[in-house]
Amino acid sequence: MWLEFAKSLGMLFAVLAFFLLALYLVRRVSGRFGARDSAELIKVLSVHHLSPKEKLVLVSVQDESVLIGVSPAGISSLARFGEVQKTVLAPSEKATGFQTLLKKNLMKENSAHNMPLENNSSNSRPDSGKGERS
Repeated sequence: MWLEFAKSLGMLFAVLAFFLLALYLVRRVSGRFGARDSAELIKVLSVHHLSPKEKLVLVSVQDESVLIGVSPAGISSLARFGEVQKTVLAPSEKATGFQTLLKKNLMKENSAHNMPLENNSSNSRPDSGKGERS
């Protein structure tokens, strides 16, 4: 009786080992077929974690860079830039590389569009919120 139990248990382990080996080989080989002779279209340039479940991701897609916000509620596009130039950061800037890169791109976008950073109070009229115009 113990001999039959040992044979059954041995066969069970052999079948499980075969399936695990097959799964490992499929995972290892499956990534190679799709990426053969193709250019890398999407690159993650930088990731900045805001909290354990929220982060900002700067992604390069062809000739454009996109700032993406990732949270448990979903993924949203926050800003689009032209092609981000790779800059060599000084050792003191490496800790804040993401922030420096984002500031440079935002300043470049603001100056390109001549958009003021703050609202001028002389151009704005007080609004009562009722849709009336004075």
